[in-house]
Amino acid sequence: MQSLETEQVCLTLKPSSLILDFLEPRTVLSSAPFNGGLTRARYVLNRTVGMDFCPVDVQQAVREEIRAVNLPPEQTVCCLTAVDVWKFGEGRAEEQGINVTAFVTAGLGNLSAPGLTPVSDHKPGTINTIVCIEAHLPDAALVEAVQMVTEVKARVLQGRETREGFPGTGTSTDTVTVVMLGGKEEKYSGAVTPVGRAVARAFEDAFREAIK
Repeated sequence: MQSLETEQVCLTLKPSSLILDFLEPRTVLSSAPFNGGLTRARYVLNRTVGMDFCPVDVQQAVREEIRAVNLPPEQTVCCLTAVDVWKFGEGRAEEQGINVTAFVTAGLGNLSAPGLTPVSDHKPGTINTIVCIEAHLPDAALVEAVQMVTEVKARVLQGRETREGFPGTGTSTDTVTVVMLGGKEEKYSGAVTPVGRAVARAFEDAFREAIK
């Protein structure tokens, strides 16, 4: 087990698990398959599962994965990946007093092009992103932060193609989780705001480290 602790985030690595503990419940916006949406949670778990992970009851299966690392399911947002979460990338950025930290795990075997890649069964290969923002933001700005991650992801992946030969902009099972840690009040997080720039820079550094 390895761990790293700051004033607001404790990162712990256990077998098949990257755990972020925010020390108290925080506002979280996430597309994770367990406890996703706009919620309050103390923990984010990025969990490595087998390439053949395809349970009939996903929610119950994820609860079991969460309990396996002794976390409370009701307080945990959980992302799943087939890659080794210990090979994560980390990025940090600061803009005008706004600090952002990003953690990314990346499997690129399932690149997709929305609207072009045909409907199919999910295949292994997922980019999981967790962005921690030291600011107080309205809900709409949390959505903007997801947009910043998505735009930068597409830029970094420029030149990579899907199996069908389309420009890949992500995978079909990507997740983005934005955690608001509190701090300075900010209204927006678009591309030319302090929050948006910090999110973009932190995520890009983490993503490039994860895929190198």
